[in-house]
Amino acid sequence: MANIAKCARATEIMNKVKGKDPHAFNRRFLGYNEVLEGIQAQQREADRRLKEIQAQRSVRQAKGVA
Repeated sequence: MANIAKCARATEIMNKVKGKDPHAFNRRFLGYNEVLEGIQAQQREADRRLKEIQAQRSVRQAKGVA
């Protein structure tokens, strides 16, 4: 009986790998929100750029160039 369950599970996995389960991708990214992810990525990039500019400004002020 265990062998049947093992083979059934292996078949299920192979079907997902081969793309025979049309809902596998949807279940994997169920909580993914593309719009929210894009906004968060833009915010991370803006924060990174701001820190970079502030670091450059502090270096220039330390040299007395600013």
